[in-house]
Amino acid sequence: MVTEAKTNEVESLREDFANAKLTLVAKFSGVTVEDVDVLRKDLRGVNTKFRIVKNTLAKIAVQGTQCEGAKDLFTGPVGVAFGYSEDIGPSAKKFFDFAKKKPKNVMALGGVVEGMFVDAQTVGKLADLPPKPVAQAMLLGLFQAPARNLLGVLEGVARKFMYALTAIAEKRKGEGQD
Repeated sequence: MVTEAKTNEVESLREDFANAKLTLVAKFSGVTVEDVDVLRKDLRGVNTKFRIVKNTLAKIAVQGTQCEGAKDLFTGPVGVAFGYSEDIGPSAKKFFDFAKKKPKNVMALGGVVEGMFVDAQTVGKLADLPPKPVAQAMLLGLFQAPARNLLGVLEGVARKFMYALTAIAEKRKGEGQD
Protein backbone atom coordinates (compact mmCIF):
# COMPACT_ATOMS: atom_id res chain seq x y z
CA MET A 1 0.00 0.00 0.00
CA VAL A 2 1.42 3.35 -1.05
CA THR A 3 1.43 5.90 1.73
CA GLU A 4 2.61 9.47 1.81
CA ALA A 5 5.43 8.50 4.19
CA LYS A 6 6.71 5.82 1.78
CA THR A 7 6.47 8.21 -1.17
CA ASN A 8 8.46 10.83 0.75
CA GLU A 9 11.05 8.20 1.74
CA VAL A 10 11.46 7.09 -1.90
CA GLU A 11 11.89 10.71 -3.05
CA SER A 12 14.43 11.39 -0.29
CA LEU A 13 16.38 8.25 -1.19
CA ARG A 14 16.22 9.07 -4.92
CA GLU A 15 17.71 12.49 -4.20
CA ASP A 16 20.51 10.89 -2.16
CA PHE A 17 21.27 8.33 -4.88
CA ALA A 18 21.25 11.00 -7.58
CA ASN A 19 23.50 13.51 -5.77
CA ALA A 20 26.06 11.26 -4.07
CA LYS A 21 29.58 11.05 -5.50
CA LEU A 22 30.08 7.80 -3.58
CA THR A 23 27.42 5.29 -2.54
CA LEU A 24 28.48 2.36 -0.33
CA VAL A 25 26.03 -0.49 0.29
CA ALA A 26 26.68 -2.85 3.20
CA LYS A 27 24.97 -5.68 5.05
CA PHE A 28 24.11 -4.38 8.48
CA SER A 29 22.82 -6.73 11.17
CA GLY A 30 23.21 -6.97 14.92
CA VAL A 31 24.59 -3.44 15.28
CA THR A 32 23.30 -1.37 18.18
CA VAL A 33 21.63 1.99 17.69
CA GLU A 34 24.46 3.61 19.65
CA ASP A 35 27.04 2.16 17.25
CA VAL A 36 25.06 3.39 14.22
CA ASP A 37 24.87 6.84 15.79
CA VAL A 38 28.66 6.85 16.26
CA LEU A 39 29.10 5.85 12.60
CA ARG A 40 26.72 8.59 11.45
CA LYS A 41 28.58 11.17 13.50
CA ASP A 42 31.97 10.08 12.10
CA LEU A 43 30.68 10.09 8.53
CA ARG A 44 29.04 13.50 8.92
CA GLY A 45 32.54 14.88 9.54
CA VAL A 46 33.52 13.90 5.99
CA ASN A 47 30.30 15.09 4.31
CA THR A 48 28.72 11.63 4.20
CA LYS A 49 25.24 10.53 5.23
CA PHE A 50 24.41 7.02 6.46
CA ARG A 51 20.96 5.44 6.33
CA ILE A 52 19.46 2.06 7.07
CA VAL A 53 17.07 1.50 4.17
CA LYS A 54 14.10 -0.67 3.32
CA ASN A 55 15.07 -2.77 0.34
CA THR A 56 11.84 -2.37 -1.64
CA LEU A 57 11.91 1.40 -1.25
CA ALA A 58 15.62 1.55 -2.14
CA LYS A 59 15.06 -0.54 -5.29
CA ILE A 60 12.32 1.86 -6.39
CA ALA A 61 14.36 4.95 -5.51
CA VAL A 62 17.49 3.81 -7.34
CA GLN A 63 15.68 3.51 -10.68
CA GLY A 64 16.67 6.23 -13.10
CA THR A 65 19.67 7.37 -11.03
CA GLN A 66 23.40 6.87 -11.44
CA CYS A 67 23.19 4.09 -8.83
CA GLU A 68 20.81 1.85 -10.75
CA GLY A 69 23.56 -0.75 -11.17
CA ALA A 70 23.53 -1.39 -7.42
CA LYS A 71 19.85 -2.36 -7.16
CA ASP A 72 20.67 -6.08 -6.80
CA LEU A 73 22.60 -5.34 -3.59
CA PHE A 74 19.42 -4.48 -1.69
CA THR A 75 18.68 -7.80 -0.01
CA GLY A 76 18.55 -8.44 3.72
CA PRO A 77 19.34 -5.78 6.31
CA VAL A 78 21.18 -3.08 4.38
CA GLY A 79 22.75 0.27 5.20
CA VAL A 80 23.85 2.87 2.66
CA ALA A 81 26.49 5.57 2.99
CA PHE A 82 26.10 8.54 0.65
CA GLY A 83 29.31 10.55 0.18
CA TYR A 84 28.88 14.05 -1.22
CA SER A 85 32.49 15.23 -1.13
CA GLU A 86 34.74 15.34 -4.20
CA ASP A 87 37.32 13.43 -2.16
CA ILE A 88 35.75 9.99 -1.65
CA GLY A 89 38.69 8.40 0.16
CA PRO A 90 37.93 9.73 3.67
CA SER A 91 34.29 8.60 3.44
CA ALA A 92 35.29 5.07 2.51
CA LYS A 93 38.02 5.03 5.16
CA LYS A 94 35.66 6.08 7.97
CA PHE A 95 33.14 3.47 6.89
CA PHE A 96 35.71 0.66 6.70
CA ASP A 97 37.27 1.65 10.02
CA PHE A 98 33.83 1.09 11.55
CA ALA A 99 33.35 -2.17 9.61
CA LYS A 100 36.69 -3.51 10.92
CA LYS A 101 35.40 -3.08 14.49
CA LYS A 102 32.28 -5.14 13.64
CA PRO A 103 33.42 -7.73 11.05
CA LYS A 104 30.56 -10.14 11.83
CA ASN A 105 27.90 -7.44 11.66
CA VAL A 106 28.98 -5.14 8.83
CA MET A 107 30.05 -6.34 5.39
CA ALA A 108 30.47 -4.18 2.29
CA LEU A 109 28.48 -5.47 -0.67
CA GLY A 110 29.49 -2.94 -3.30
CA GLY A 111 28.78 0.59 -4.35
CA VAL A 112 28.76 3.27 -6.97
CA VAL A 113 31.51 5.82 -7.55
CA GLU A 114 30.37 8.74 -9.71
CA GLY A 115 27.97 6.57 -11.67
CA MET A 116 30.23 3.51 -12.01
CA PHE A 117 29.28 0.31 -10.17
CA VAL A 118 32.12 -1.21 -8.12
CA ASP A 119 32.22 -4.55 -6.33
CA ALA A 120 32.94 -5.11 -2.64
CA GLN A 121 36.67 -5.66 -3.19
CA THR A 122 37.05 -2.39 -5.10
CA VAL A 123 35.06 -0.54 -2.45
CA GLY A 124 37.57 -1.78 0.11
CA LYS A 125 40.44 -0.40 -1.96
CA LEU A 126 38.82 3.04 -1.93
CA ALA A 127 39.50 3.21 1.79
CA ASP A 128 43.23 2.89 1.09
CA LEU A 129 43.30 5.86 -1.27
CA PRO A 130 45.28 8.84 0.00
CA PRO A 131 43.37 12.09 0.54
CA LYS A 132 42.89 14.14 -2.62
CA PRO A 133 45.55 16.80 -1.82
CA VAL A 134 48.13 14.07 -1.16
CA ALA A 135 47.25 12.27 -4.40
CA GLN A 136 47.53 15.57 -6.30
CA ALA A 137 50.93 16.26 -4.74
CA MET A 138 52.11 12.76 -5.71
CA LEU A 139 50.94 13.30 -9.28
CA LEU A 140 52.60 16.70 -9.45
CA GLY A 141 55.83 15.11 -8.23
CA LEU A 142 55.61 12.60 -11.07
CA PHE A 143 55.16 15.41 -13.59
CA GLN A 144 58.06 17.40 -12.16
CA ALA A 145 60.52 14.50 -12.00
CA PRO A 146 61.57 14.50 -15.70
CA ALA A 147 62.15 18.26 -15.70
CA ARG A 148 64.10 18.03 -12.43
CA ASN A 149 66.23 15.20 -13.86
CA LEU A 150 66.91 17.15 -17.07
CA LEU A 151 67.92 20.18 -15.03
CA GLY A 152 70.30 18.00 -13.00
CA VAL A 153 71.90 16.67 -16.20
CA LEU A 154 72.29 20.17 -17.66
CA GLU A 155 73.75 21.48 -14.40
CA GLY A 156 76.15 18.55 -14.37
CA VAL A 157 77.45 19.38 -17.86
CA ALA A 158 77.92 23.06 -16.94
CA ARG A 159 79.60 22.09 -13.66
CA LYS A 160 82.04 19.73 -15.42
CA PHE A 161 82.84 22.44 -17.95
CA MET A 162 83.59 24.91 -15.13
CA TYR A 163 85.79 22.31 -13.36
CA ALA A 164 87.70 21.77 -16.62
CA LEU A 165 88.23 25.53 -17.10
CA THR A 166 89.33 25.90 -13.47
CA ALA A 167 91.75 22.99 -13.82
CA ILE A 168 93.23 24.49 -17.01
CA ALA A 169 93.58 27.88 -15.31
CA GLU A 170 95.31 26.34 -12.28
CA LYS A 171 97.58 24.29 -14.51
CA ARG A 172 98.63 27.41 -16.42
CA LYS A 173 99.21 29.29 -13.13
CA GLY A 174 101.43 26.44 -11.98
CA GLU A 175 103.41 26.61 -15.23
CA GLY A 176 103.60 30.38 -15.01
CA GLN A 177 101.45 31.12 -18.05
CA ASP A 178 98.85 33.64 -16.86
